Amino acid sequence: MQNFYTYIDPAELARIADLELLARTVIAGLRGGAHRSMQNGAAVEFAQYRPYAQGDDSRLVDWRLYGRSDRLQVKQFQDERDMRCTVLLDCSASMDYGSGSVDKFRYAQMLAACVVMLAANQGDTVGFAAYHRELITHVPARRKDGQRHRILTAIDDARPAGASTDTAGALRAMGEVLPARGMVVLIGDLLHPADEMILHLRSLRAQRHDVLVLQVSDPAEQTFPFDRAVTLVEAEGGREQYAVPEAVRETYLENRTRHFEGIREACLASEIDIEEFVCSQPLDEALHRFSDRRNRGLIASRRRARGGA
Repeated sequence: MQNFYTYIDPAELARIADLELLARTVIAGLRGGAHRSMQNGAAVEFAQYRPYAQGDDSRLVDWRLYGRSDRLQVKQFQDERDMRCTVLLDCSASMDYGSGSVDKFRYAQMLAACVVMLAANQGDTVGFAAYHRELITHVPARRKDGQRHRILTAIDDARPAGASTDTAGALRAMGEVLPARGMVVLIGDLLHPADEMILHLRSLRAQRHDVLVLQVSDPAEQTFPFDRAVTLVEAEGGREQYAVPEAVRETYLENRTRHFEGIREACLASEIDIEEFVCSQPLDEALHRFSDRRNRGLIASRRRARGGA
């Protein structure tokens, strides 16, 4: 398979203060890869035109119309127009950690902005929610002028805080207000008990939402690279724990693996896509995962519309 990734260093992207410019930069580098399966299936119904946006697949441009009007217009299809995508961003204190130049929260902010821009460019109705111990921001999915700007502003204004994380509560709140058959993208570090979160993820699947979980981790969390005694401070509780790395590394890594493998197995058993990304990893890899999940959701939606399984 052709490699569409451009490997833009997240540290370089983090220097771009404007989230919209940052997202456009990443999407422009996808080289059409994220859009390669948008036209699969012969039953897609043309709905309308919309102005071309940077990052759109050039194959969807109506070149004959361009020749007559000198305007770049993209063909938009019925299935695209009906997709609703809501992005949930974890703003808990545990996200405020970084061993390198990009911490988890900044990486998550950049990722959320890119997902929102890519979804909006593809004609989706986009919403956003931010949470820690409670839901702190909710921009419902709407199709109106300025929606993308409102969401990007909300992402930019978000800050990691809170003495605890209630991902399950945020998912429950979304399940109560979101119309069925949309797409939910959860971005967070998943550093909390998982049973109730899994329960509400499954509830969203029962409402026929396509669900994608993008786990954000710091490289140091994956390897515990410390080589001298340290005092660890709990991000969401403030408790201190003195640790000798050689004595605790193996147990820490085993517990971490057990925690996340349990989440992954539970998600996959419920047809919930999940992928881990570290703060040094190119954002476009996550966008390809989002686009693949979205396109599979559109195919399933077409089958349901035809009365299939």
